[in-house]
Amino acid sequence: MMKFVKTFLVTVALGVFSMGVSAQAATVVIDPGHGGAGLEGVGAVYAPYVEKALTMDVATKLCDELNASGISTSMTRTTDTALSLADRAARAKSEGAKLLVSIHFNASGPHDKSGTEVWTSMAGNHYKVGSECGNQILANISALGLSNKGVKVRGGSRGDYYGVIRYGVAQGIPTIIVEHCFIDNAYDRSILESKGTAAFAHADAVGISTFLGSATGQALVNGTLDVSPATAVAGVPAATSVASSSLKANFSATDWQWLLSHWAYTGNAEAIISQVPLGDLQSLVSEHNKGNI
Repeated sequence: MMKFVKTFLVTVALGVFSMGVSAQAATVVIDPGHGGAGLEGVGAVYAPYVEKALTMDVATKLCDELNASGISTSMTRTTDTALSLADRAARAKSEGAKLLVSIHFNASGPHDKSGTEVWTSMAGNHYKVGSECGNQILANISALGLSNKGVKVRGGSRGDYYGVIRYGVAQGIPTIIVEHCFIDNAYDRSILESKGTAAFAHADAVGISTFLGSATGQALVNGTLDVSPATAVAGVPAATSVASSSLKANFSATDWQWLLSHWAYTGNAEAIISQVPLGDLQSLVSEHNKGNI
């Protein structure tokens, strides 16, 4: 019975998007991270796993599942070839993408990190789309047994730190990076080995489908959500000190300091925090206090 209920719920999740919106209008472009030769092309390597091969495998299965559910998809690359980050975003734009999802797997130098995480843009509705879609995906990936590290942002001198996100935003396409697990971590690797790449692709598909069926997802597809090309965050807006003070009143001193540390790498944590909806900040703190972040 439980197996039937789970199958039924997944079927409903994948079918939600078909109500009232054409599949063509819902184009999601899937980007298999890396590709080609060299360290950048290969990505993370931890025998027997090679990131560029894993991303292609998951991306292909993800596209197949989304297409079968009525959501039109395409891929930035379908062969083992190098592709610049700018070209990935440009290809998504040429396909009329409403959403760009870049597939990745993680590794760390000391081999001591684990879990699944999503990176998105800091900018306006791009953050709204990325955080909502990312959380749906993470809920499904973490259900496989992985630790949910949350949706994250990172700033740099040119705005968003990660190039594929920055170029996607410049094209007016909300873009996320899904880091499925750490292939150099024994526990994460055991989940990958026992569940298989199909389970990760399925988790992504259910998360994307659920998001597209939400109010924000529908607004994105229908064109009523403003995701016009955003510019890099530069400096602190005049109202930032007031905005951050107002936000600060909603948190304990300890939680506020944690939020500041969470975005410390941007070099302008308060400016970034002031752009994040209060509810999202409260959710971050809640997950942190539960030990999930």
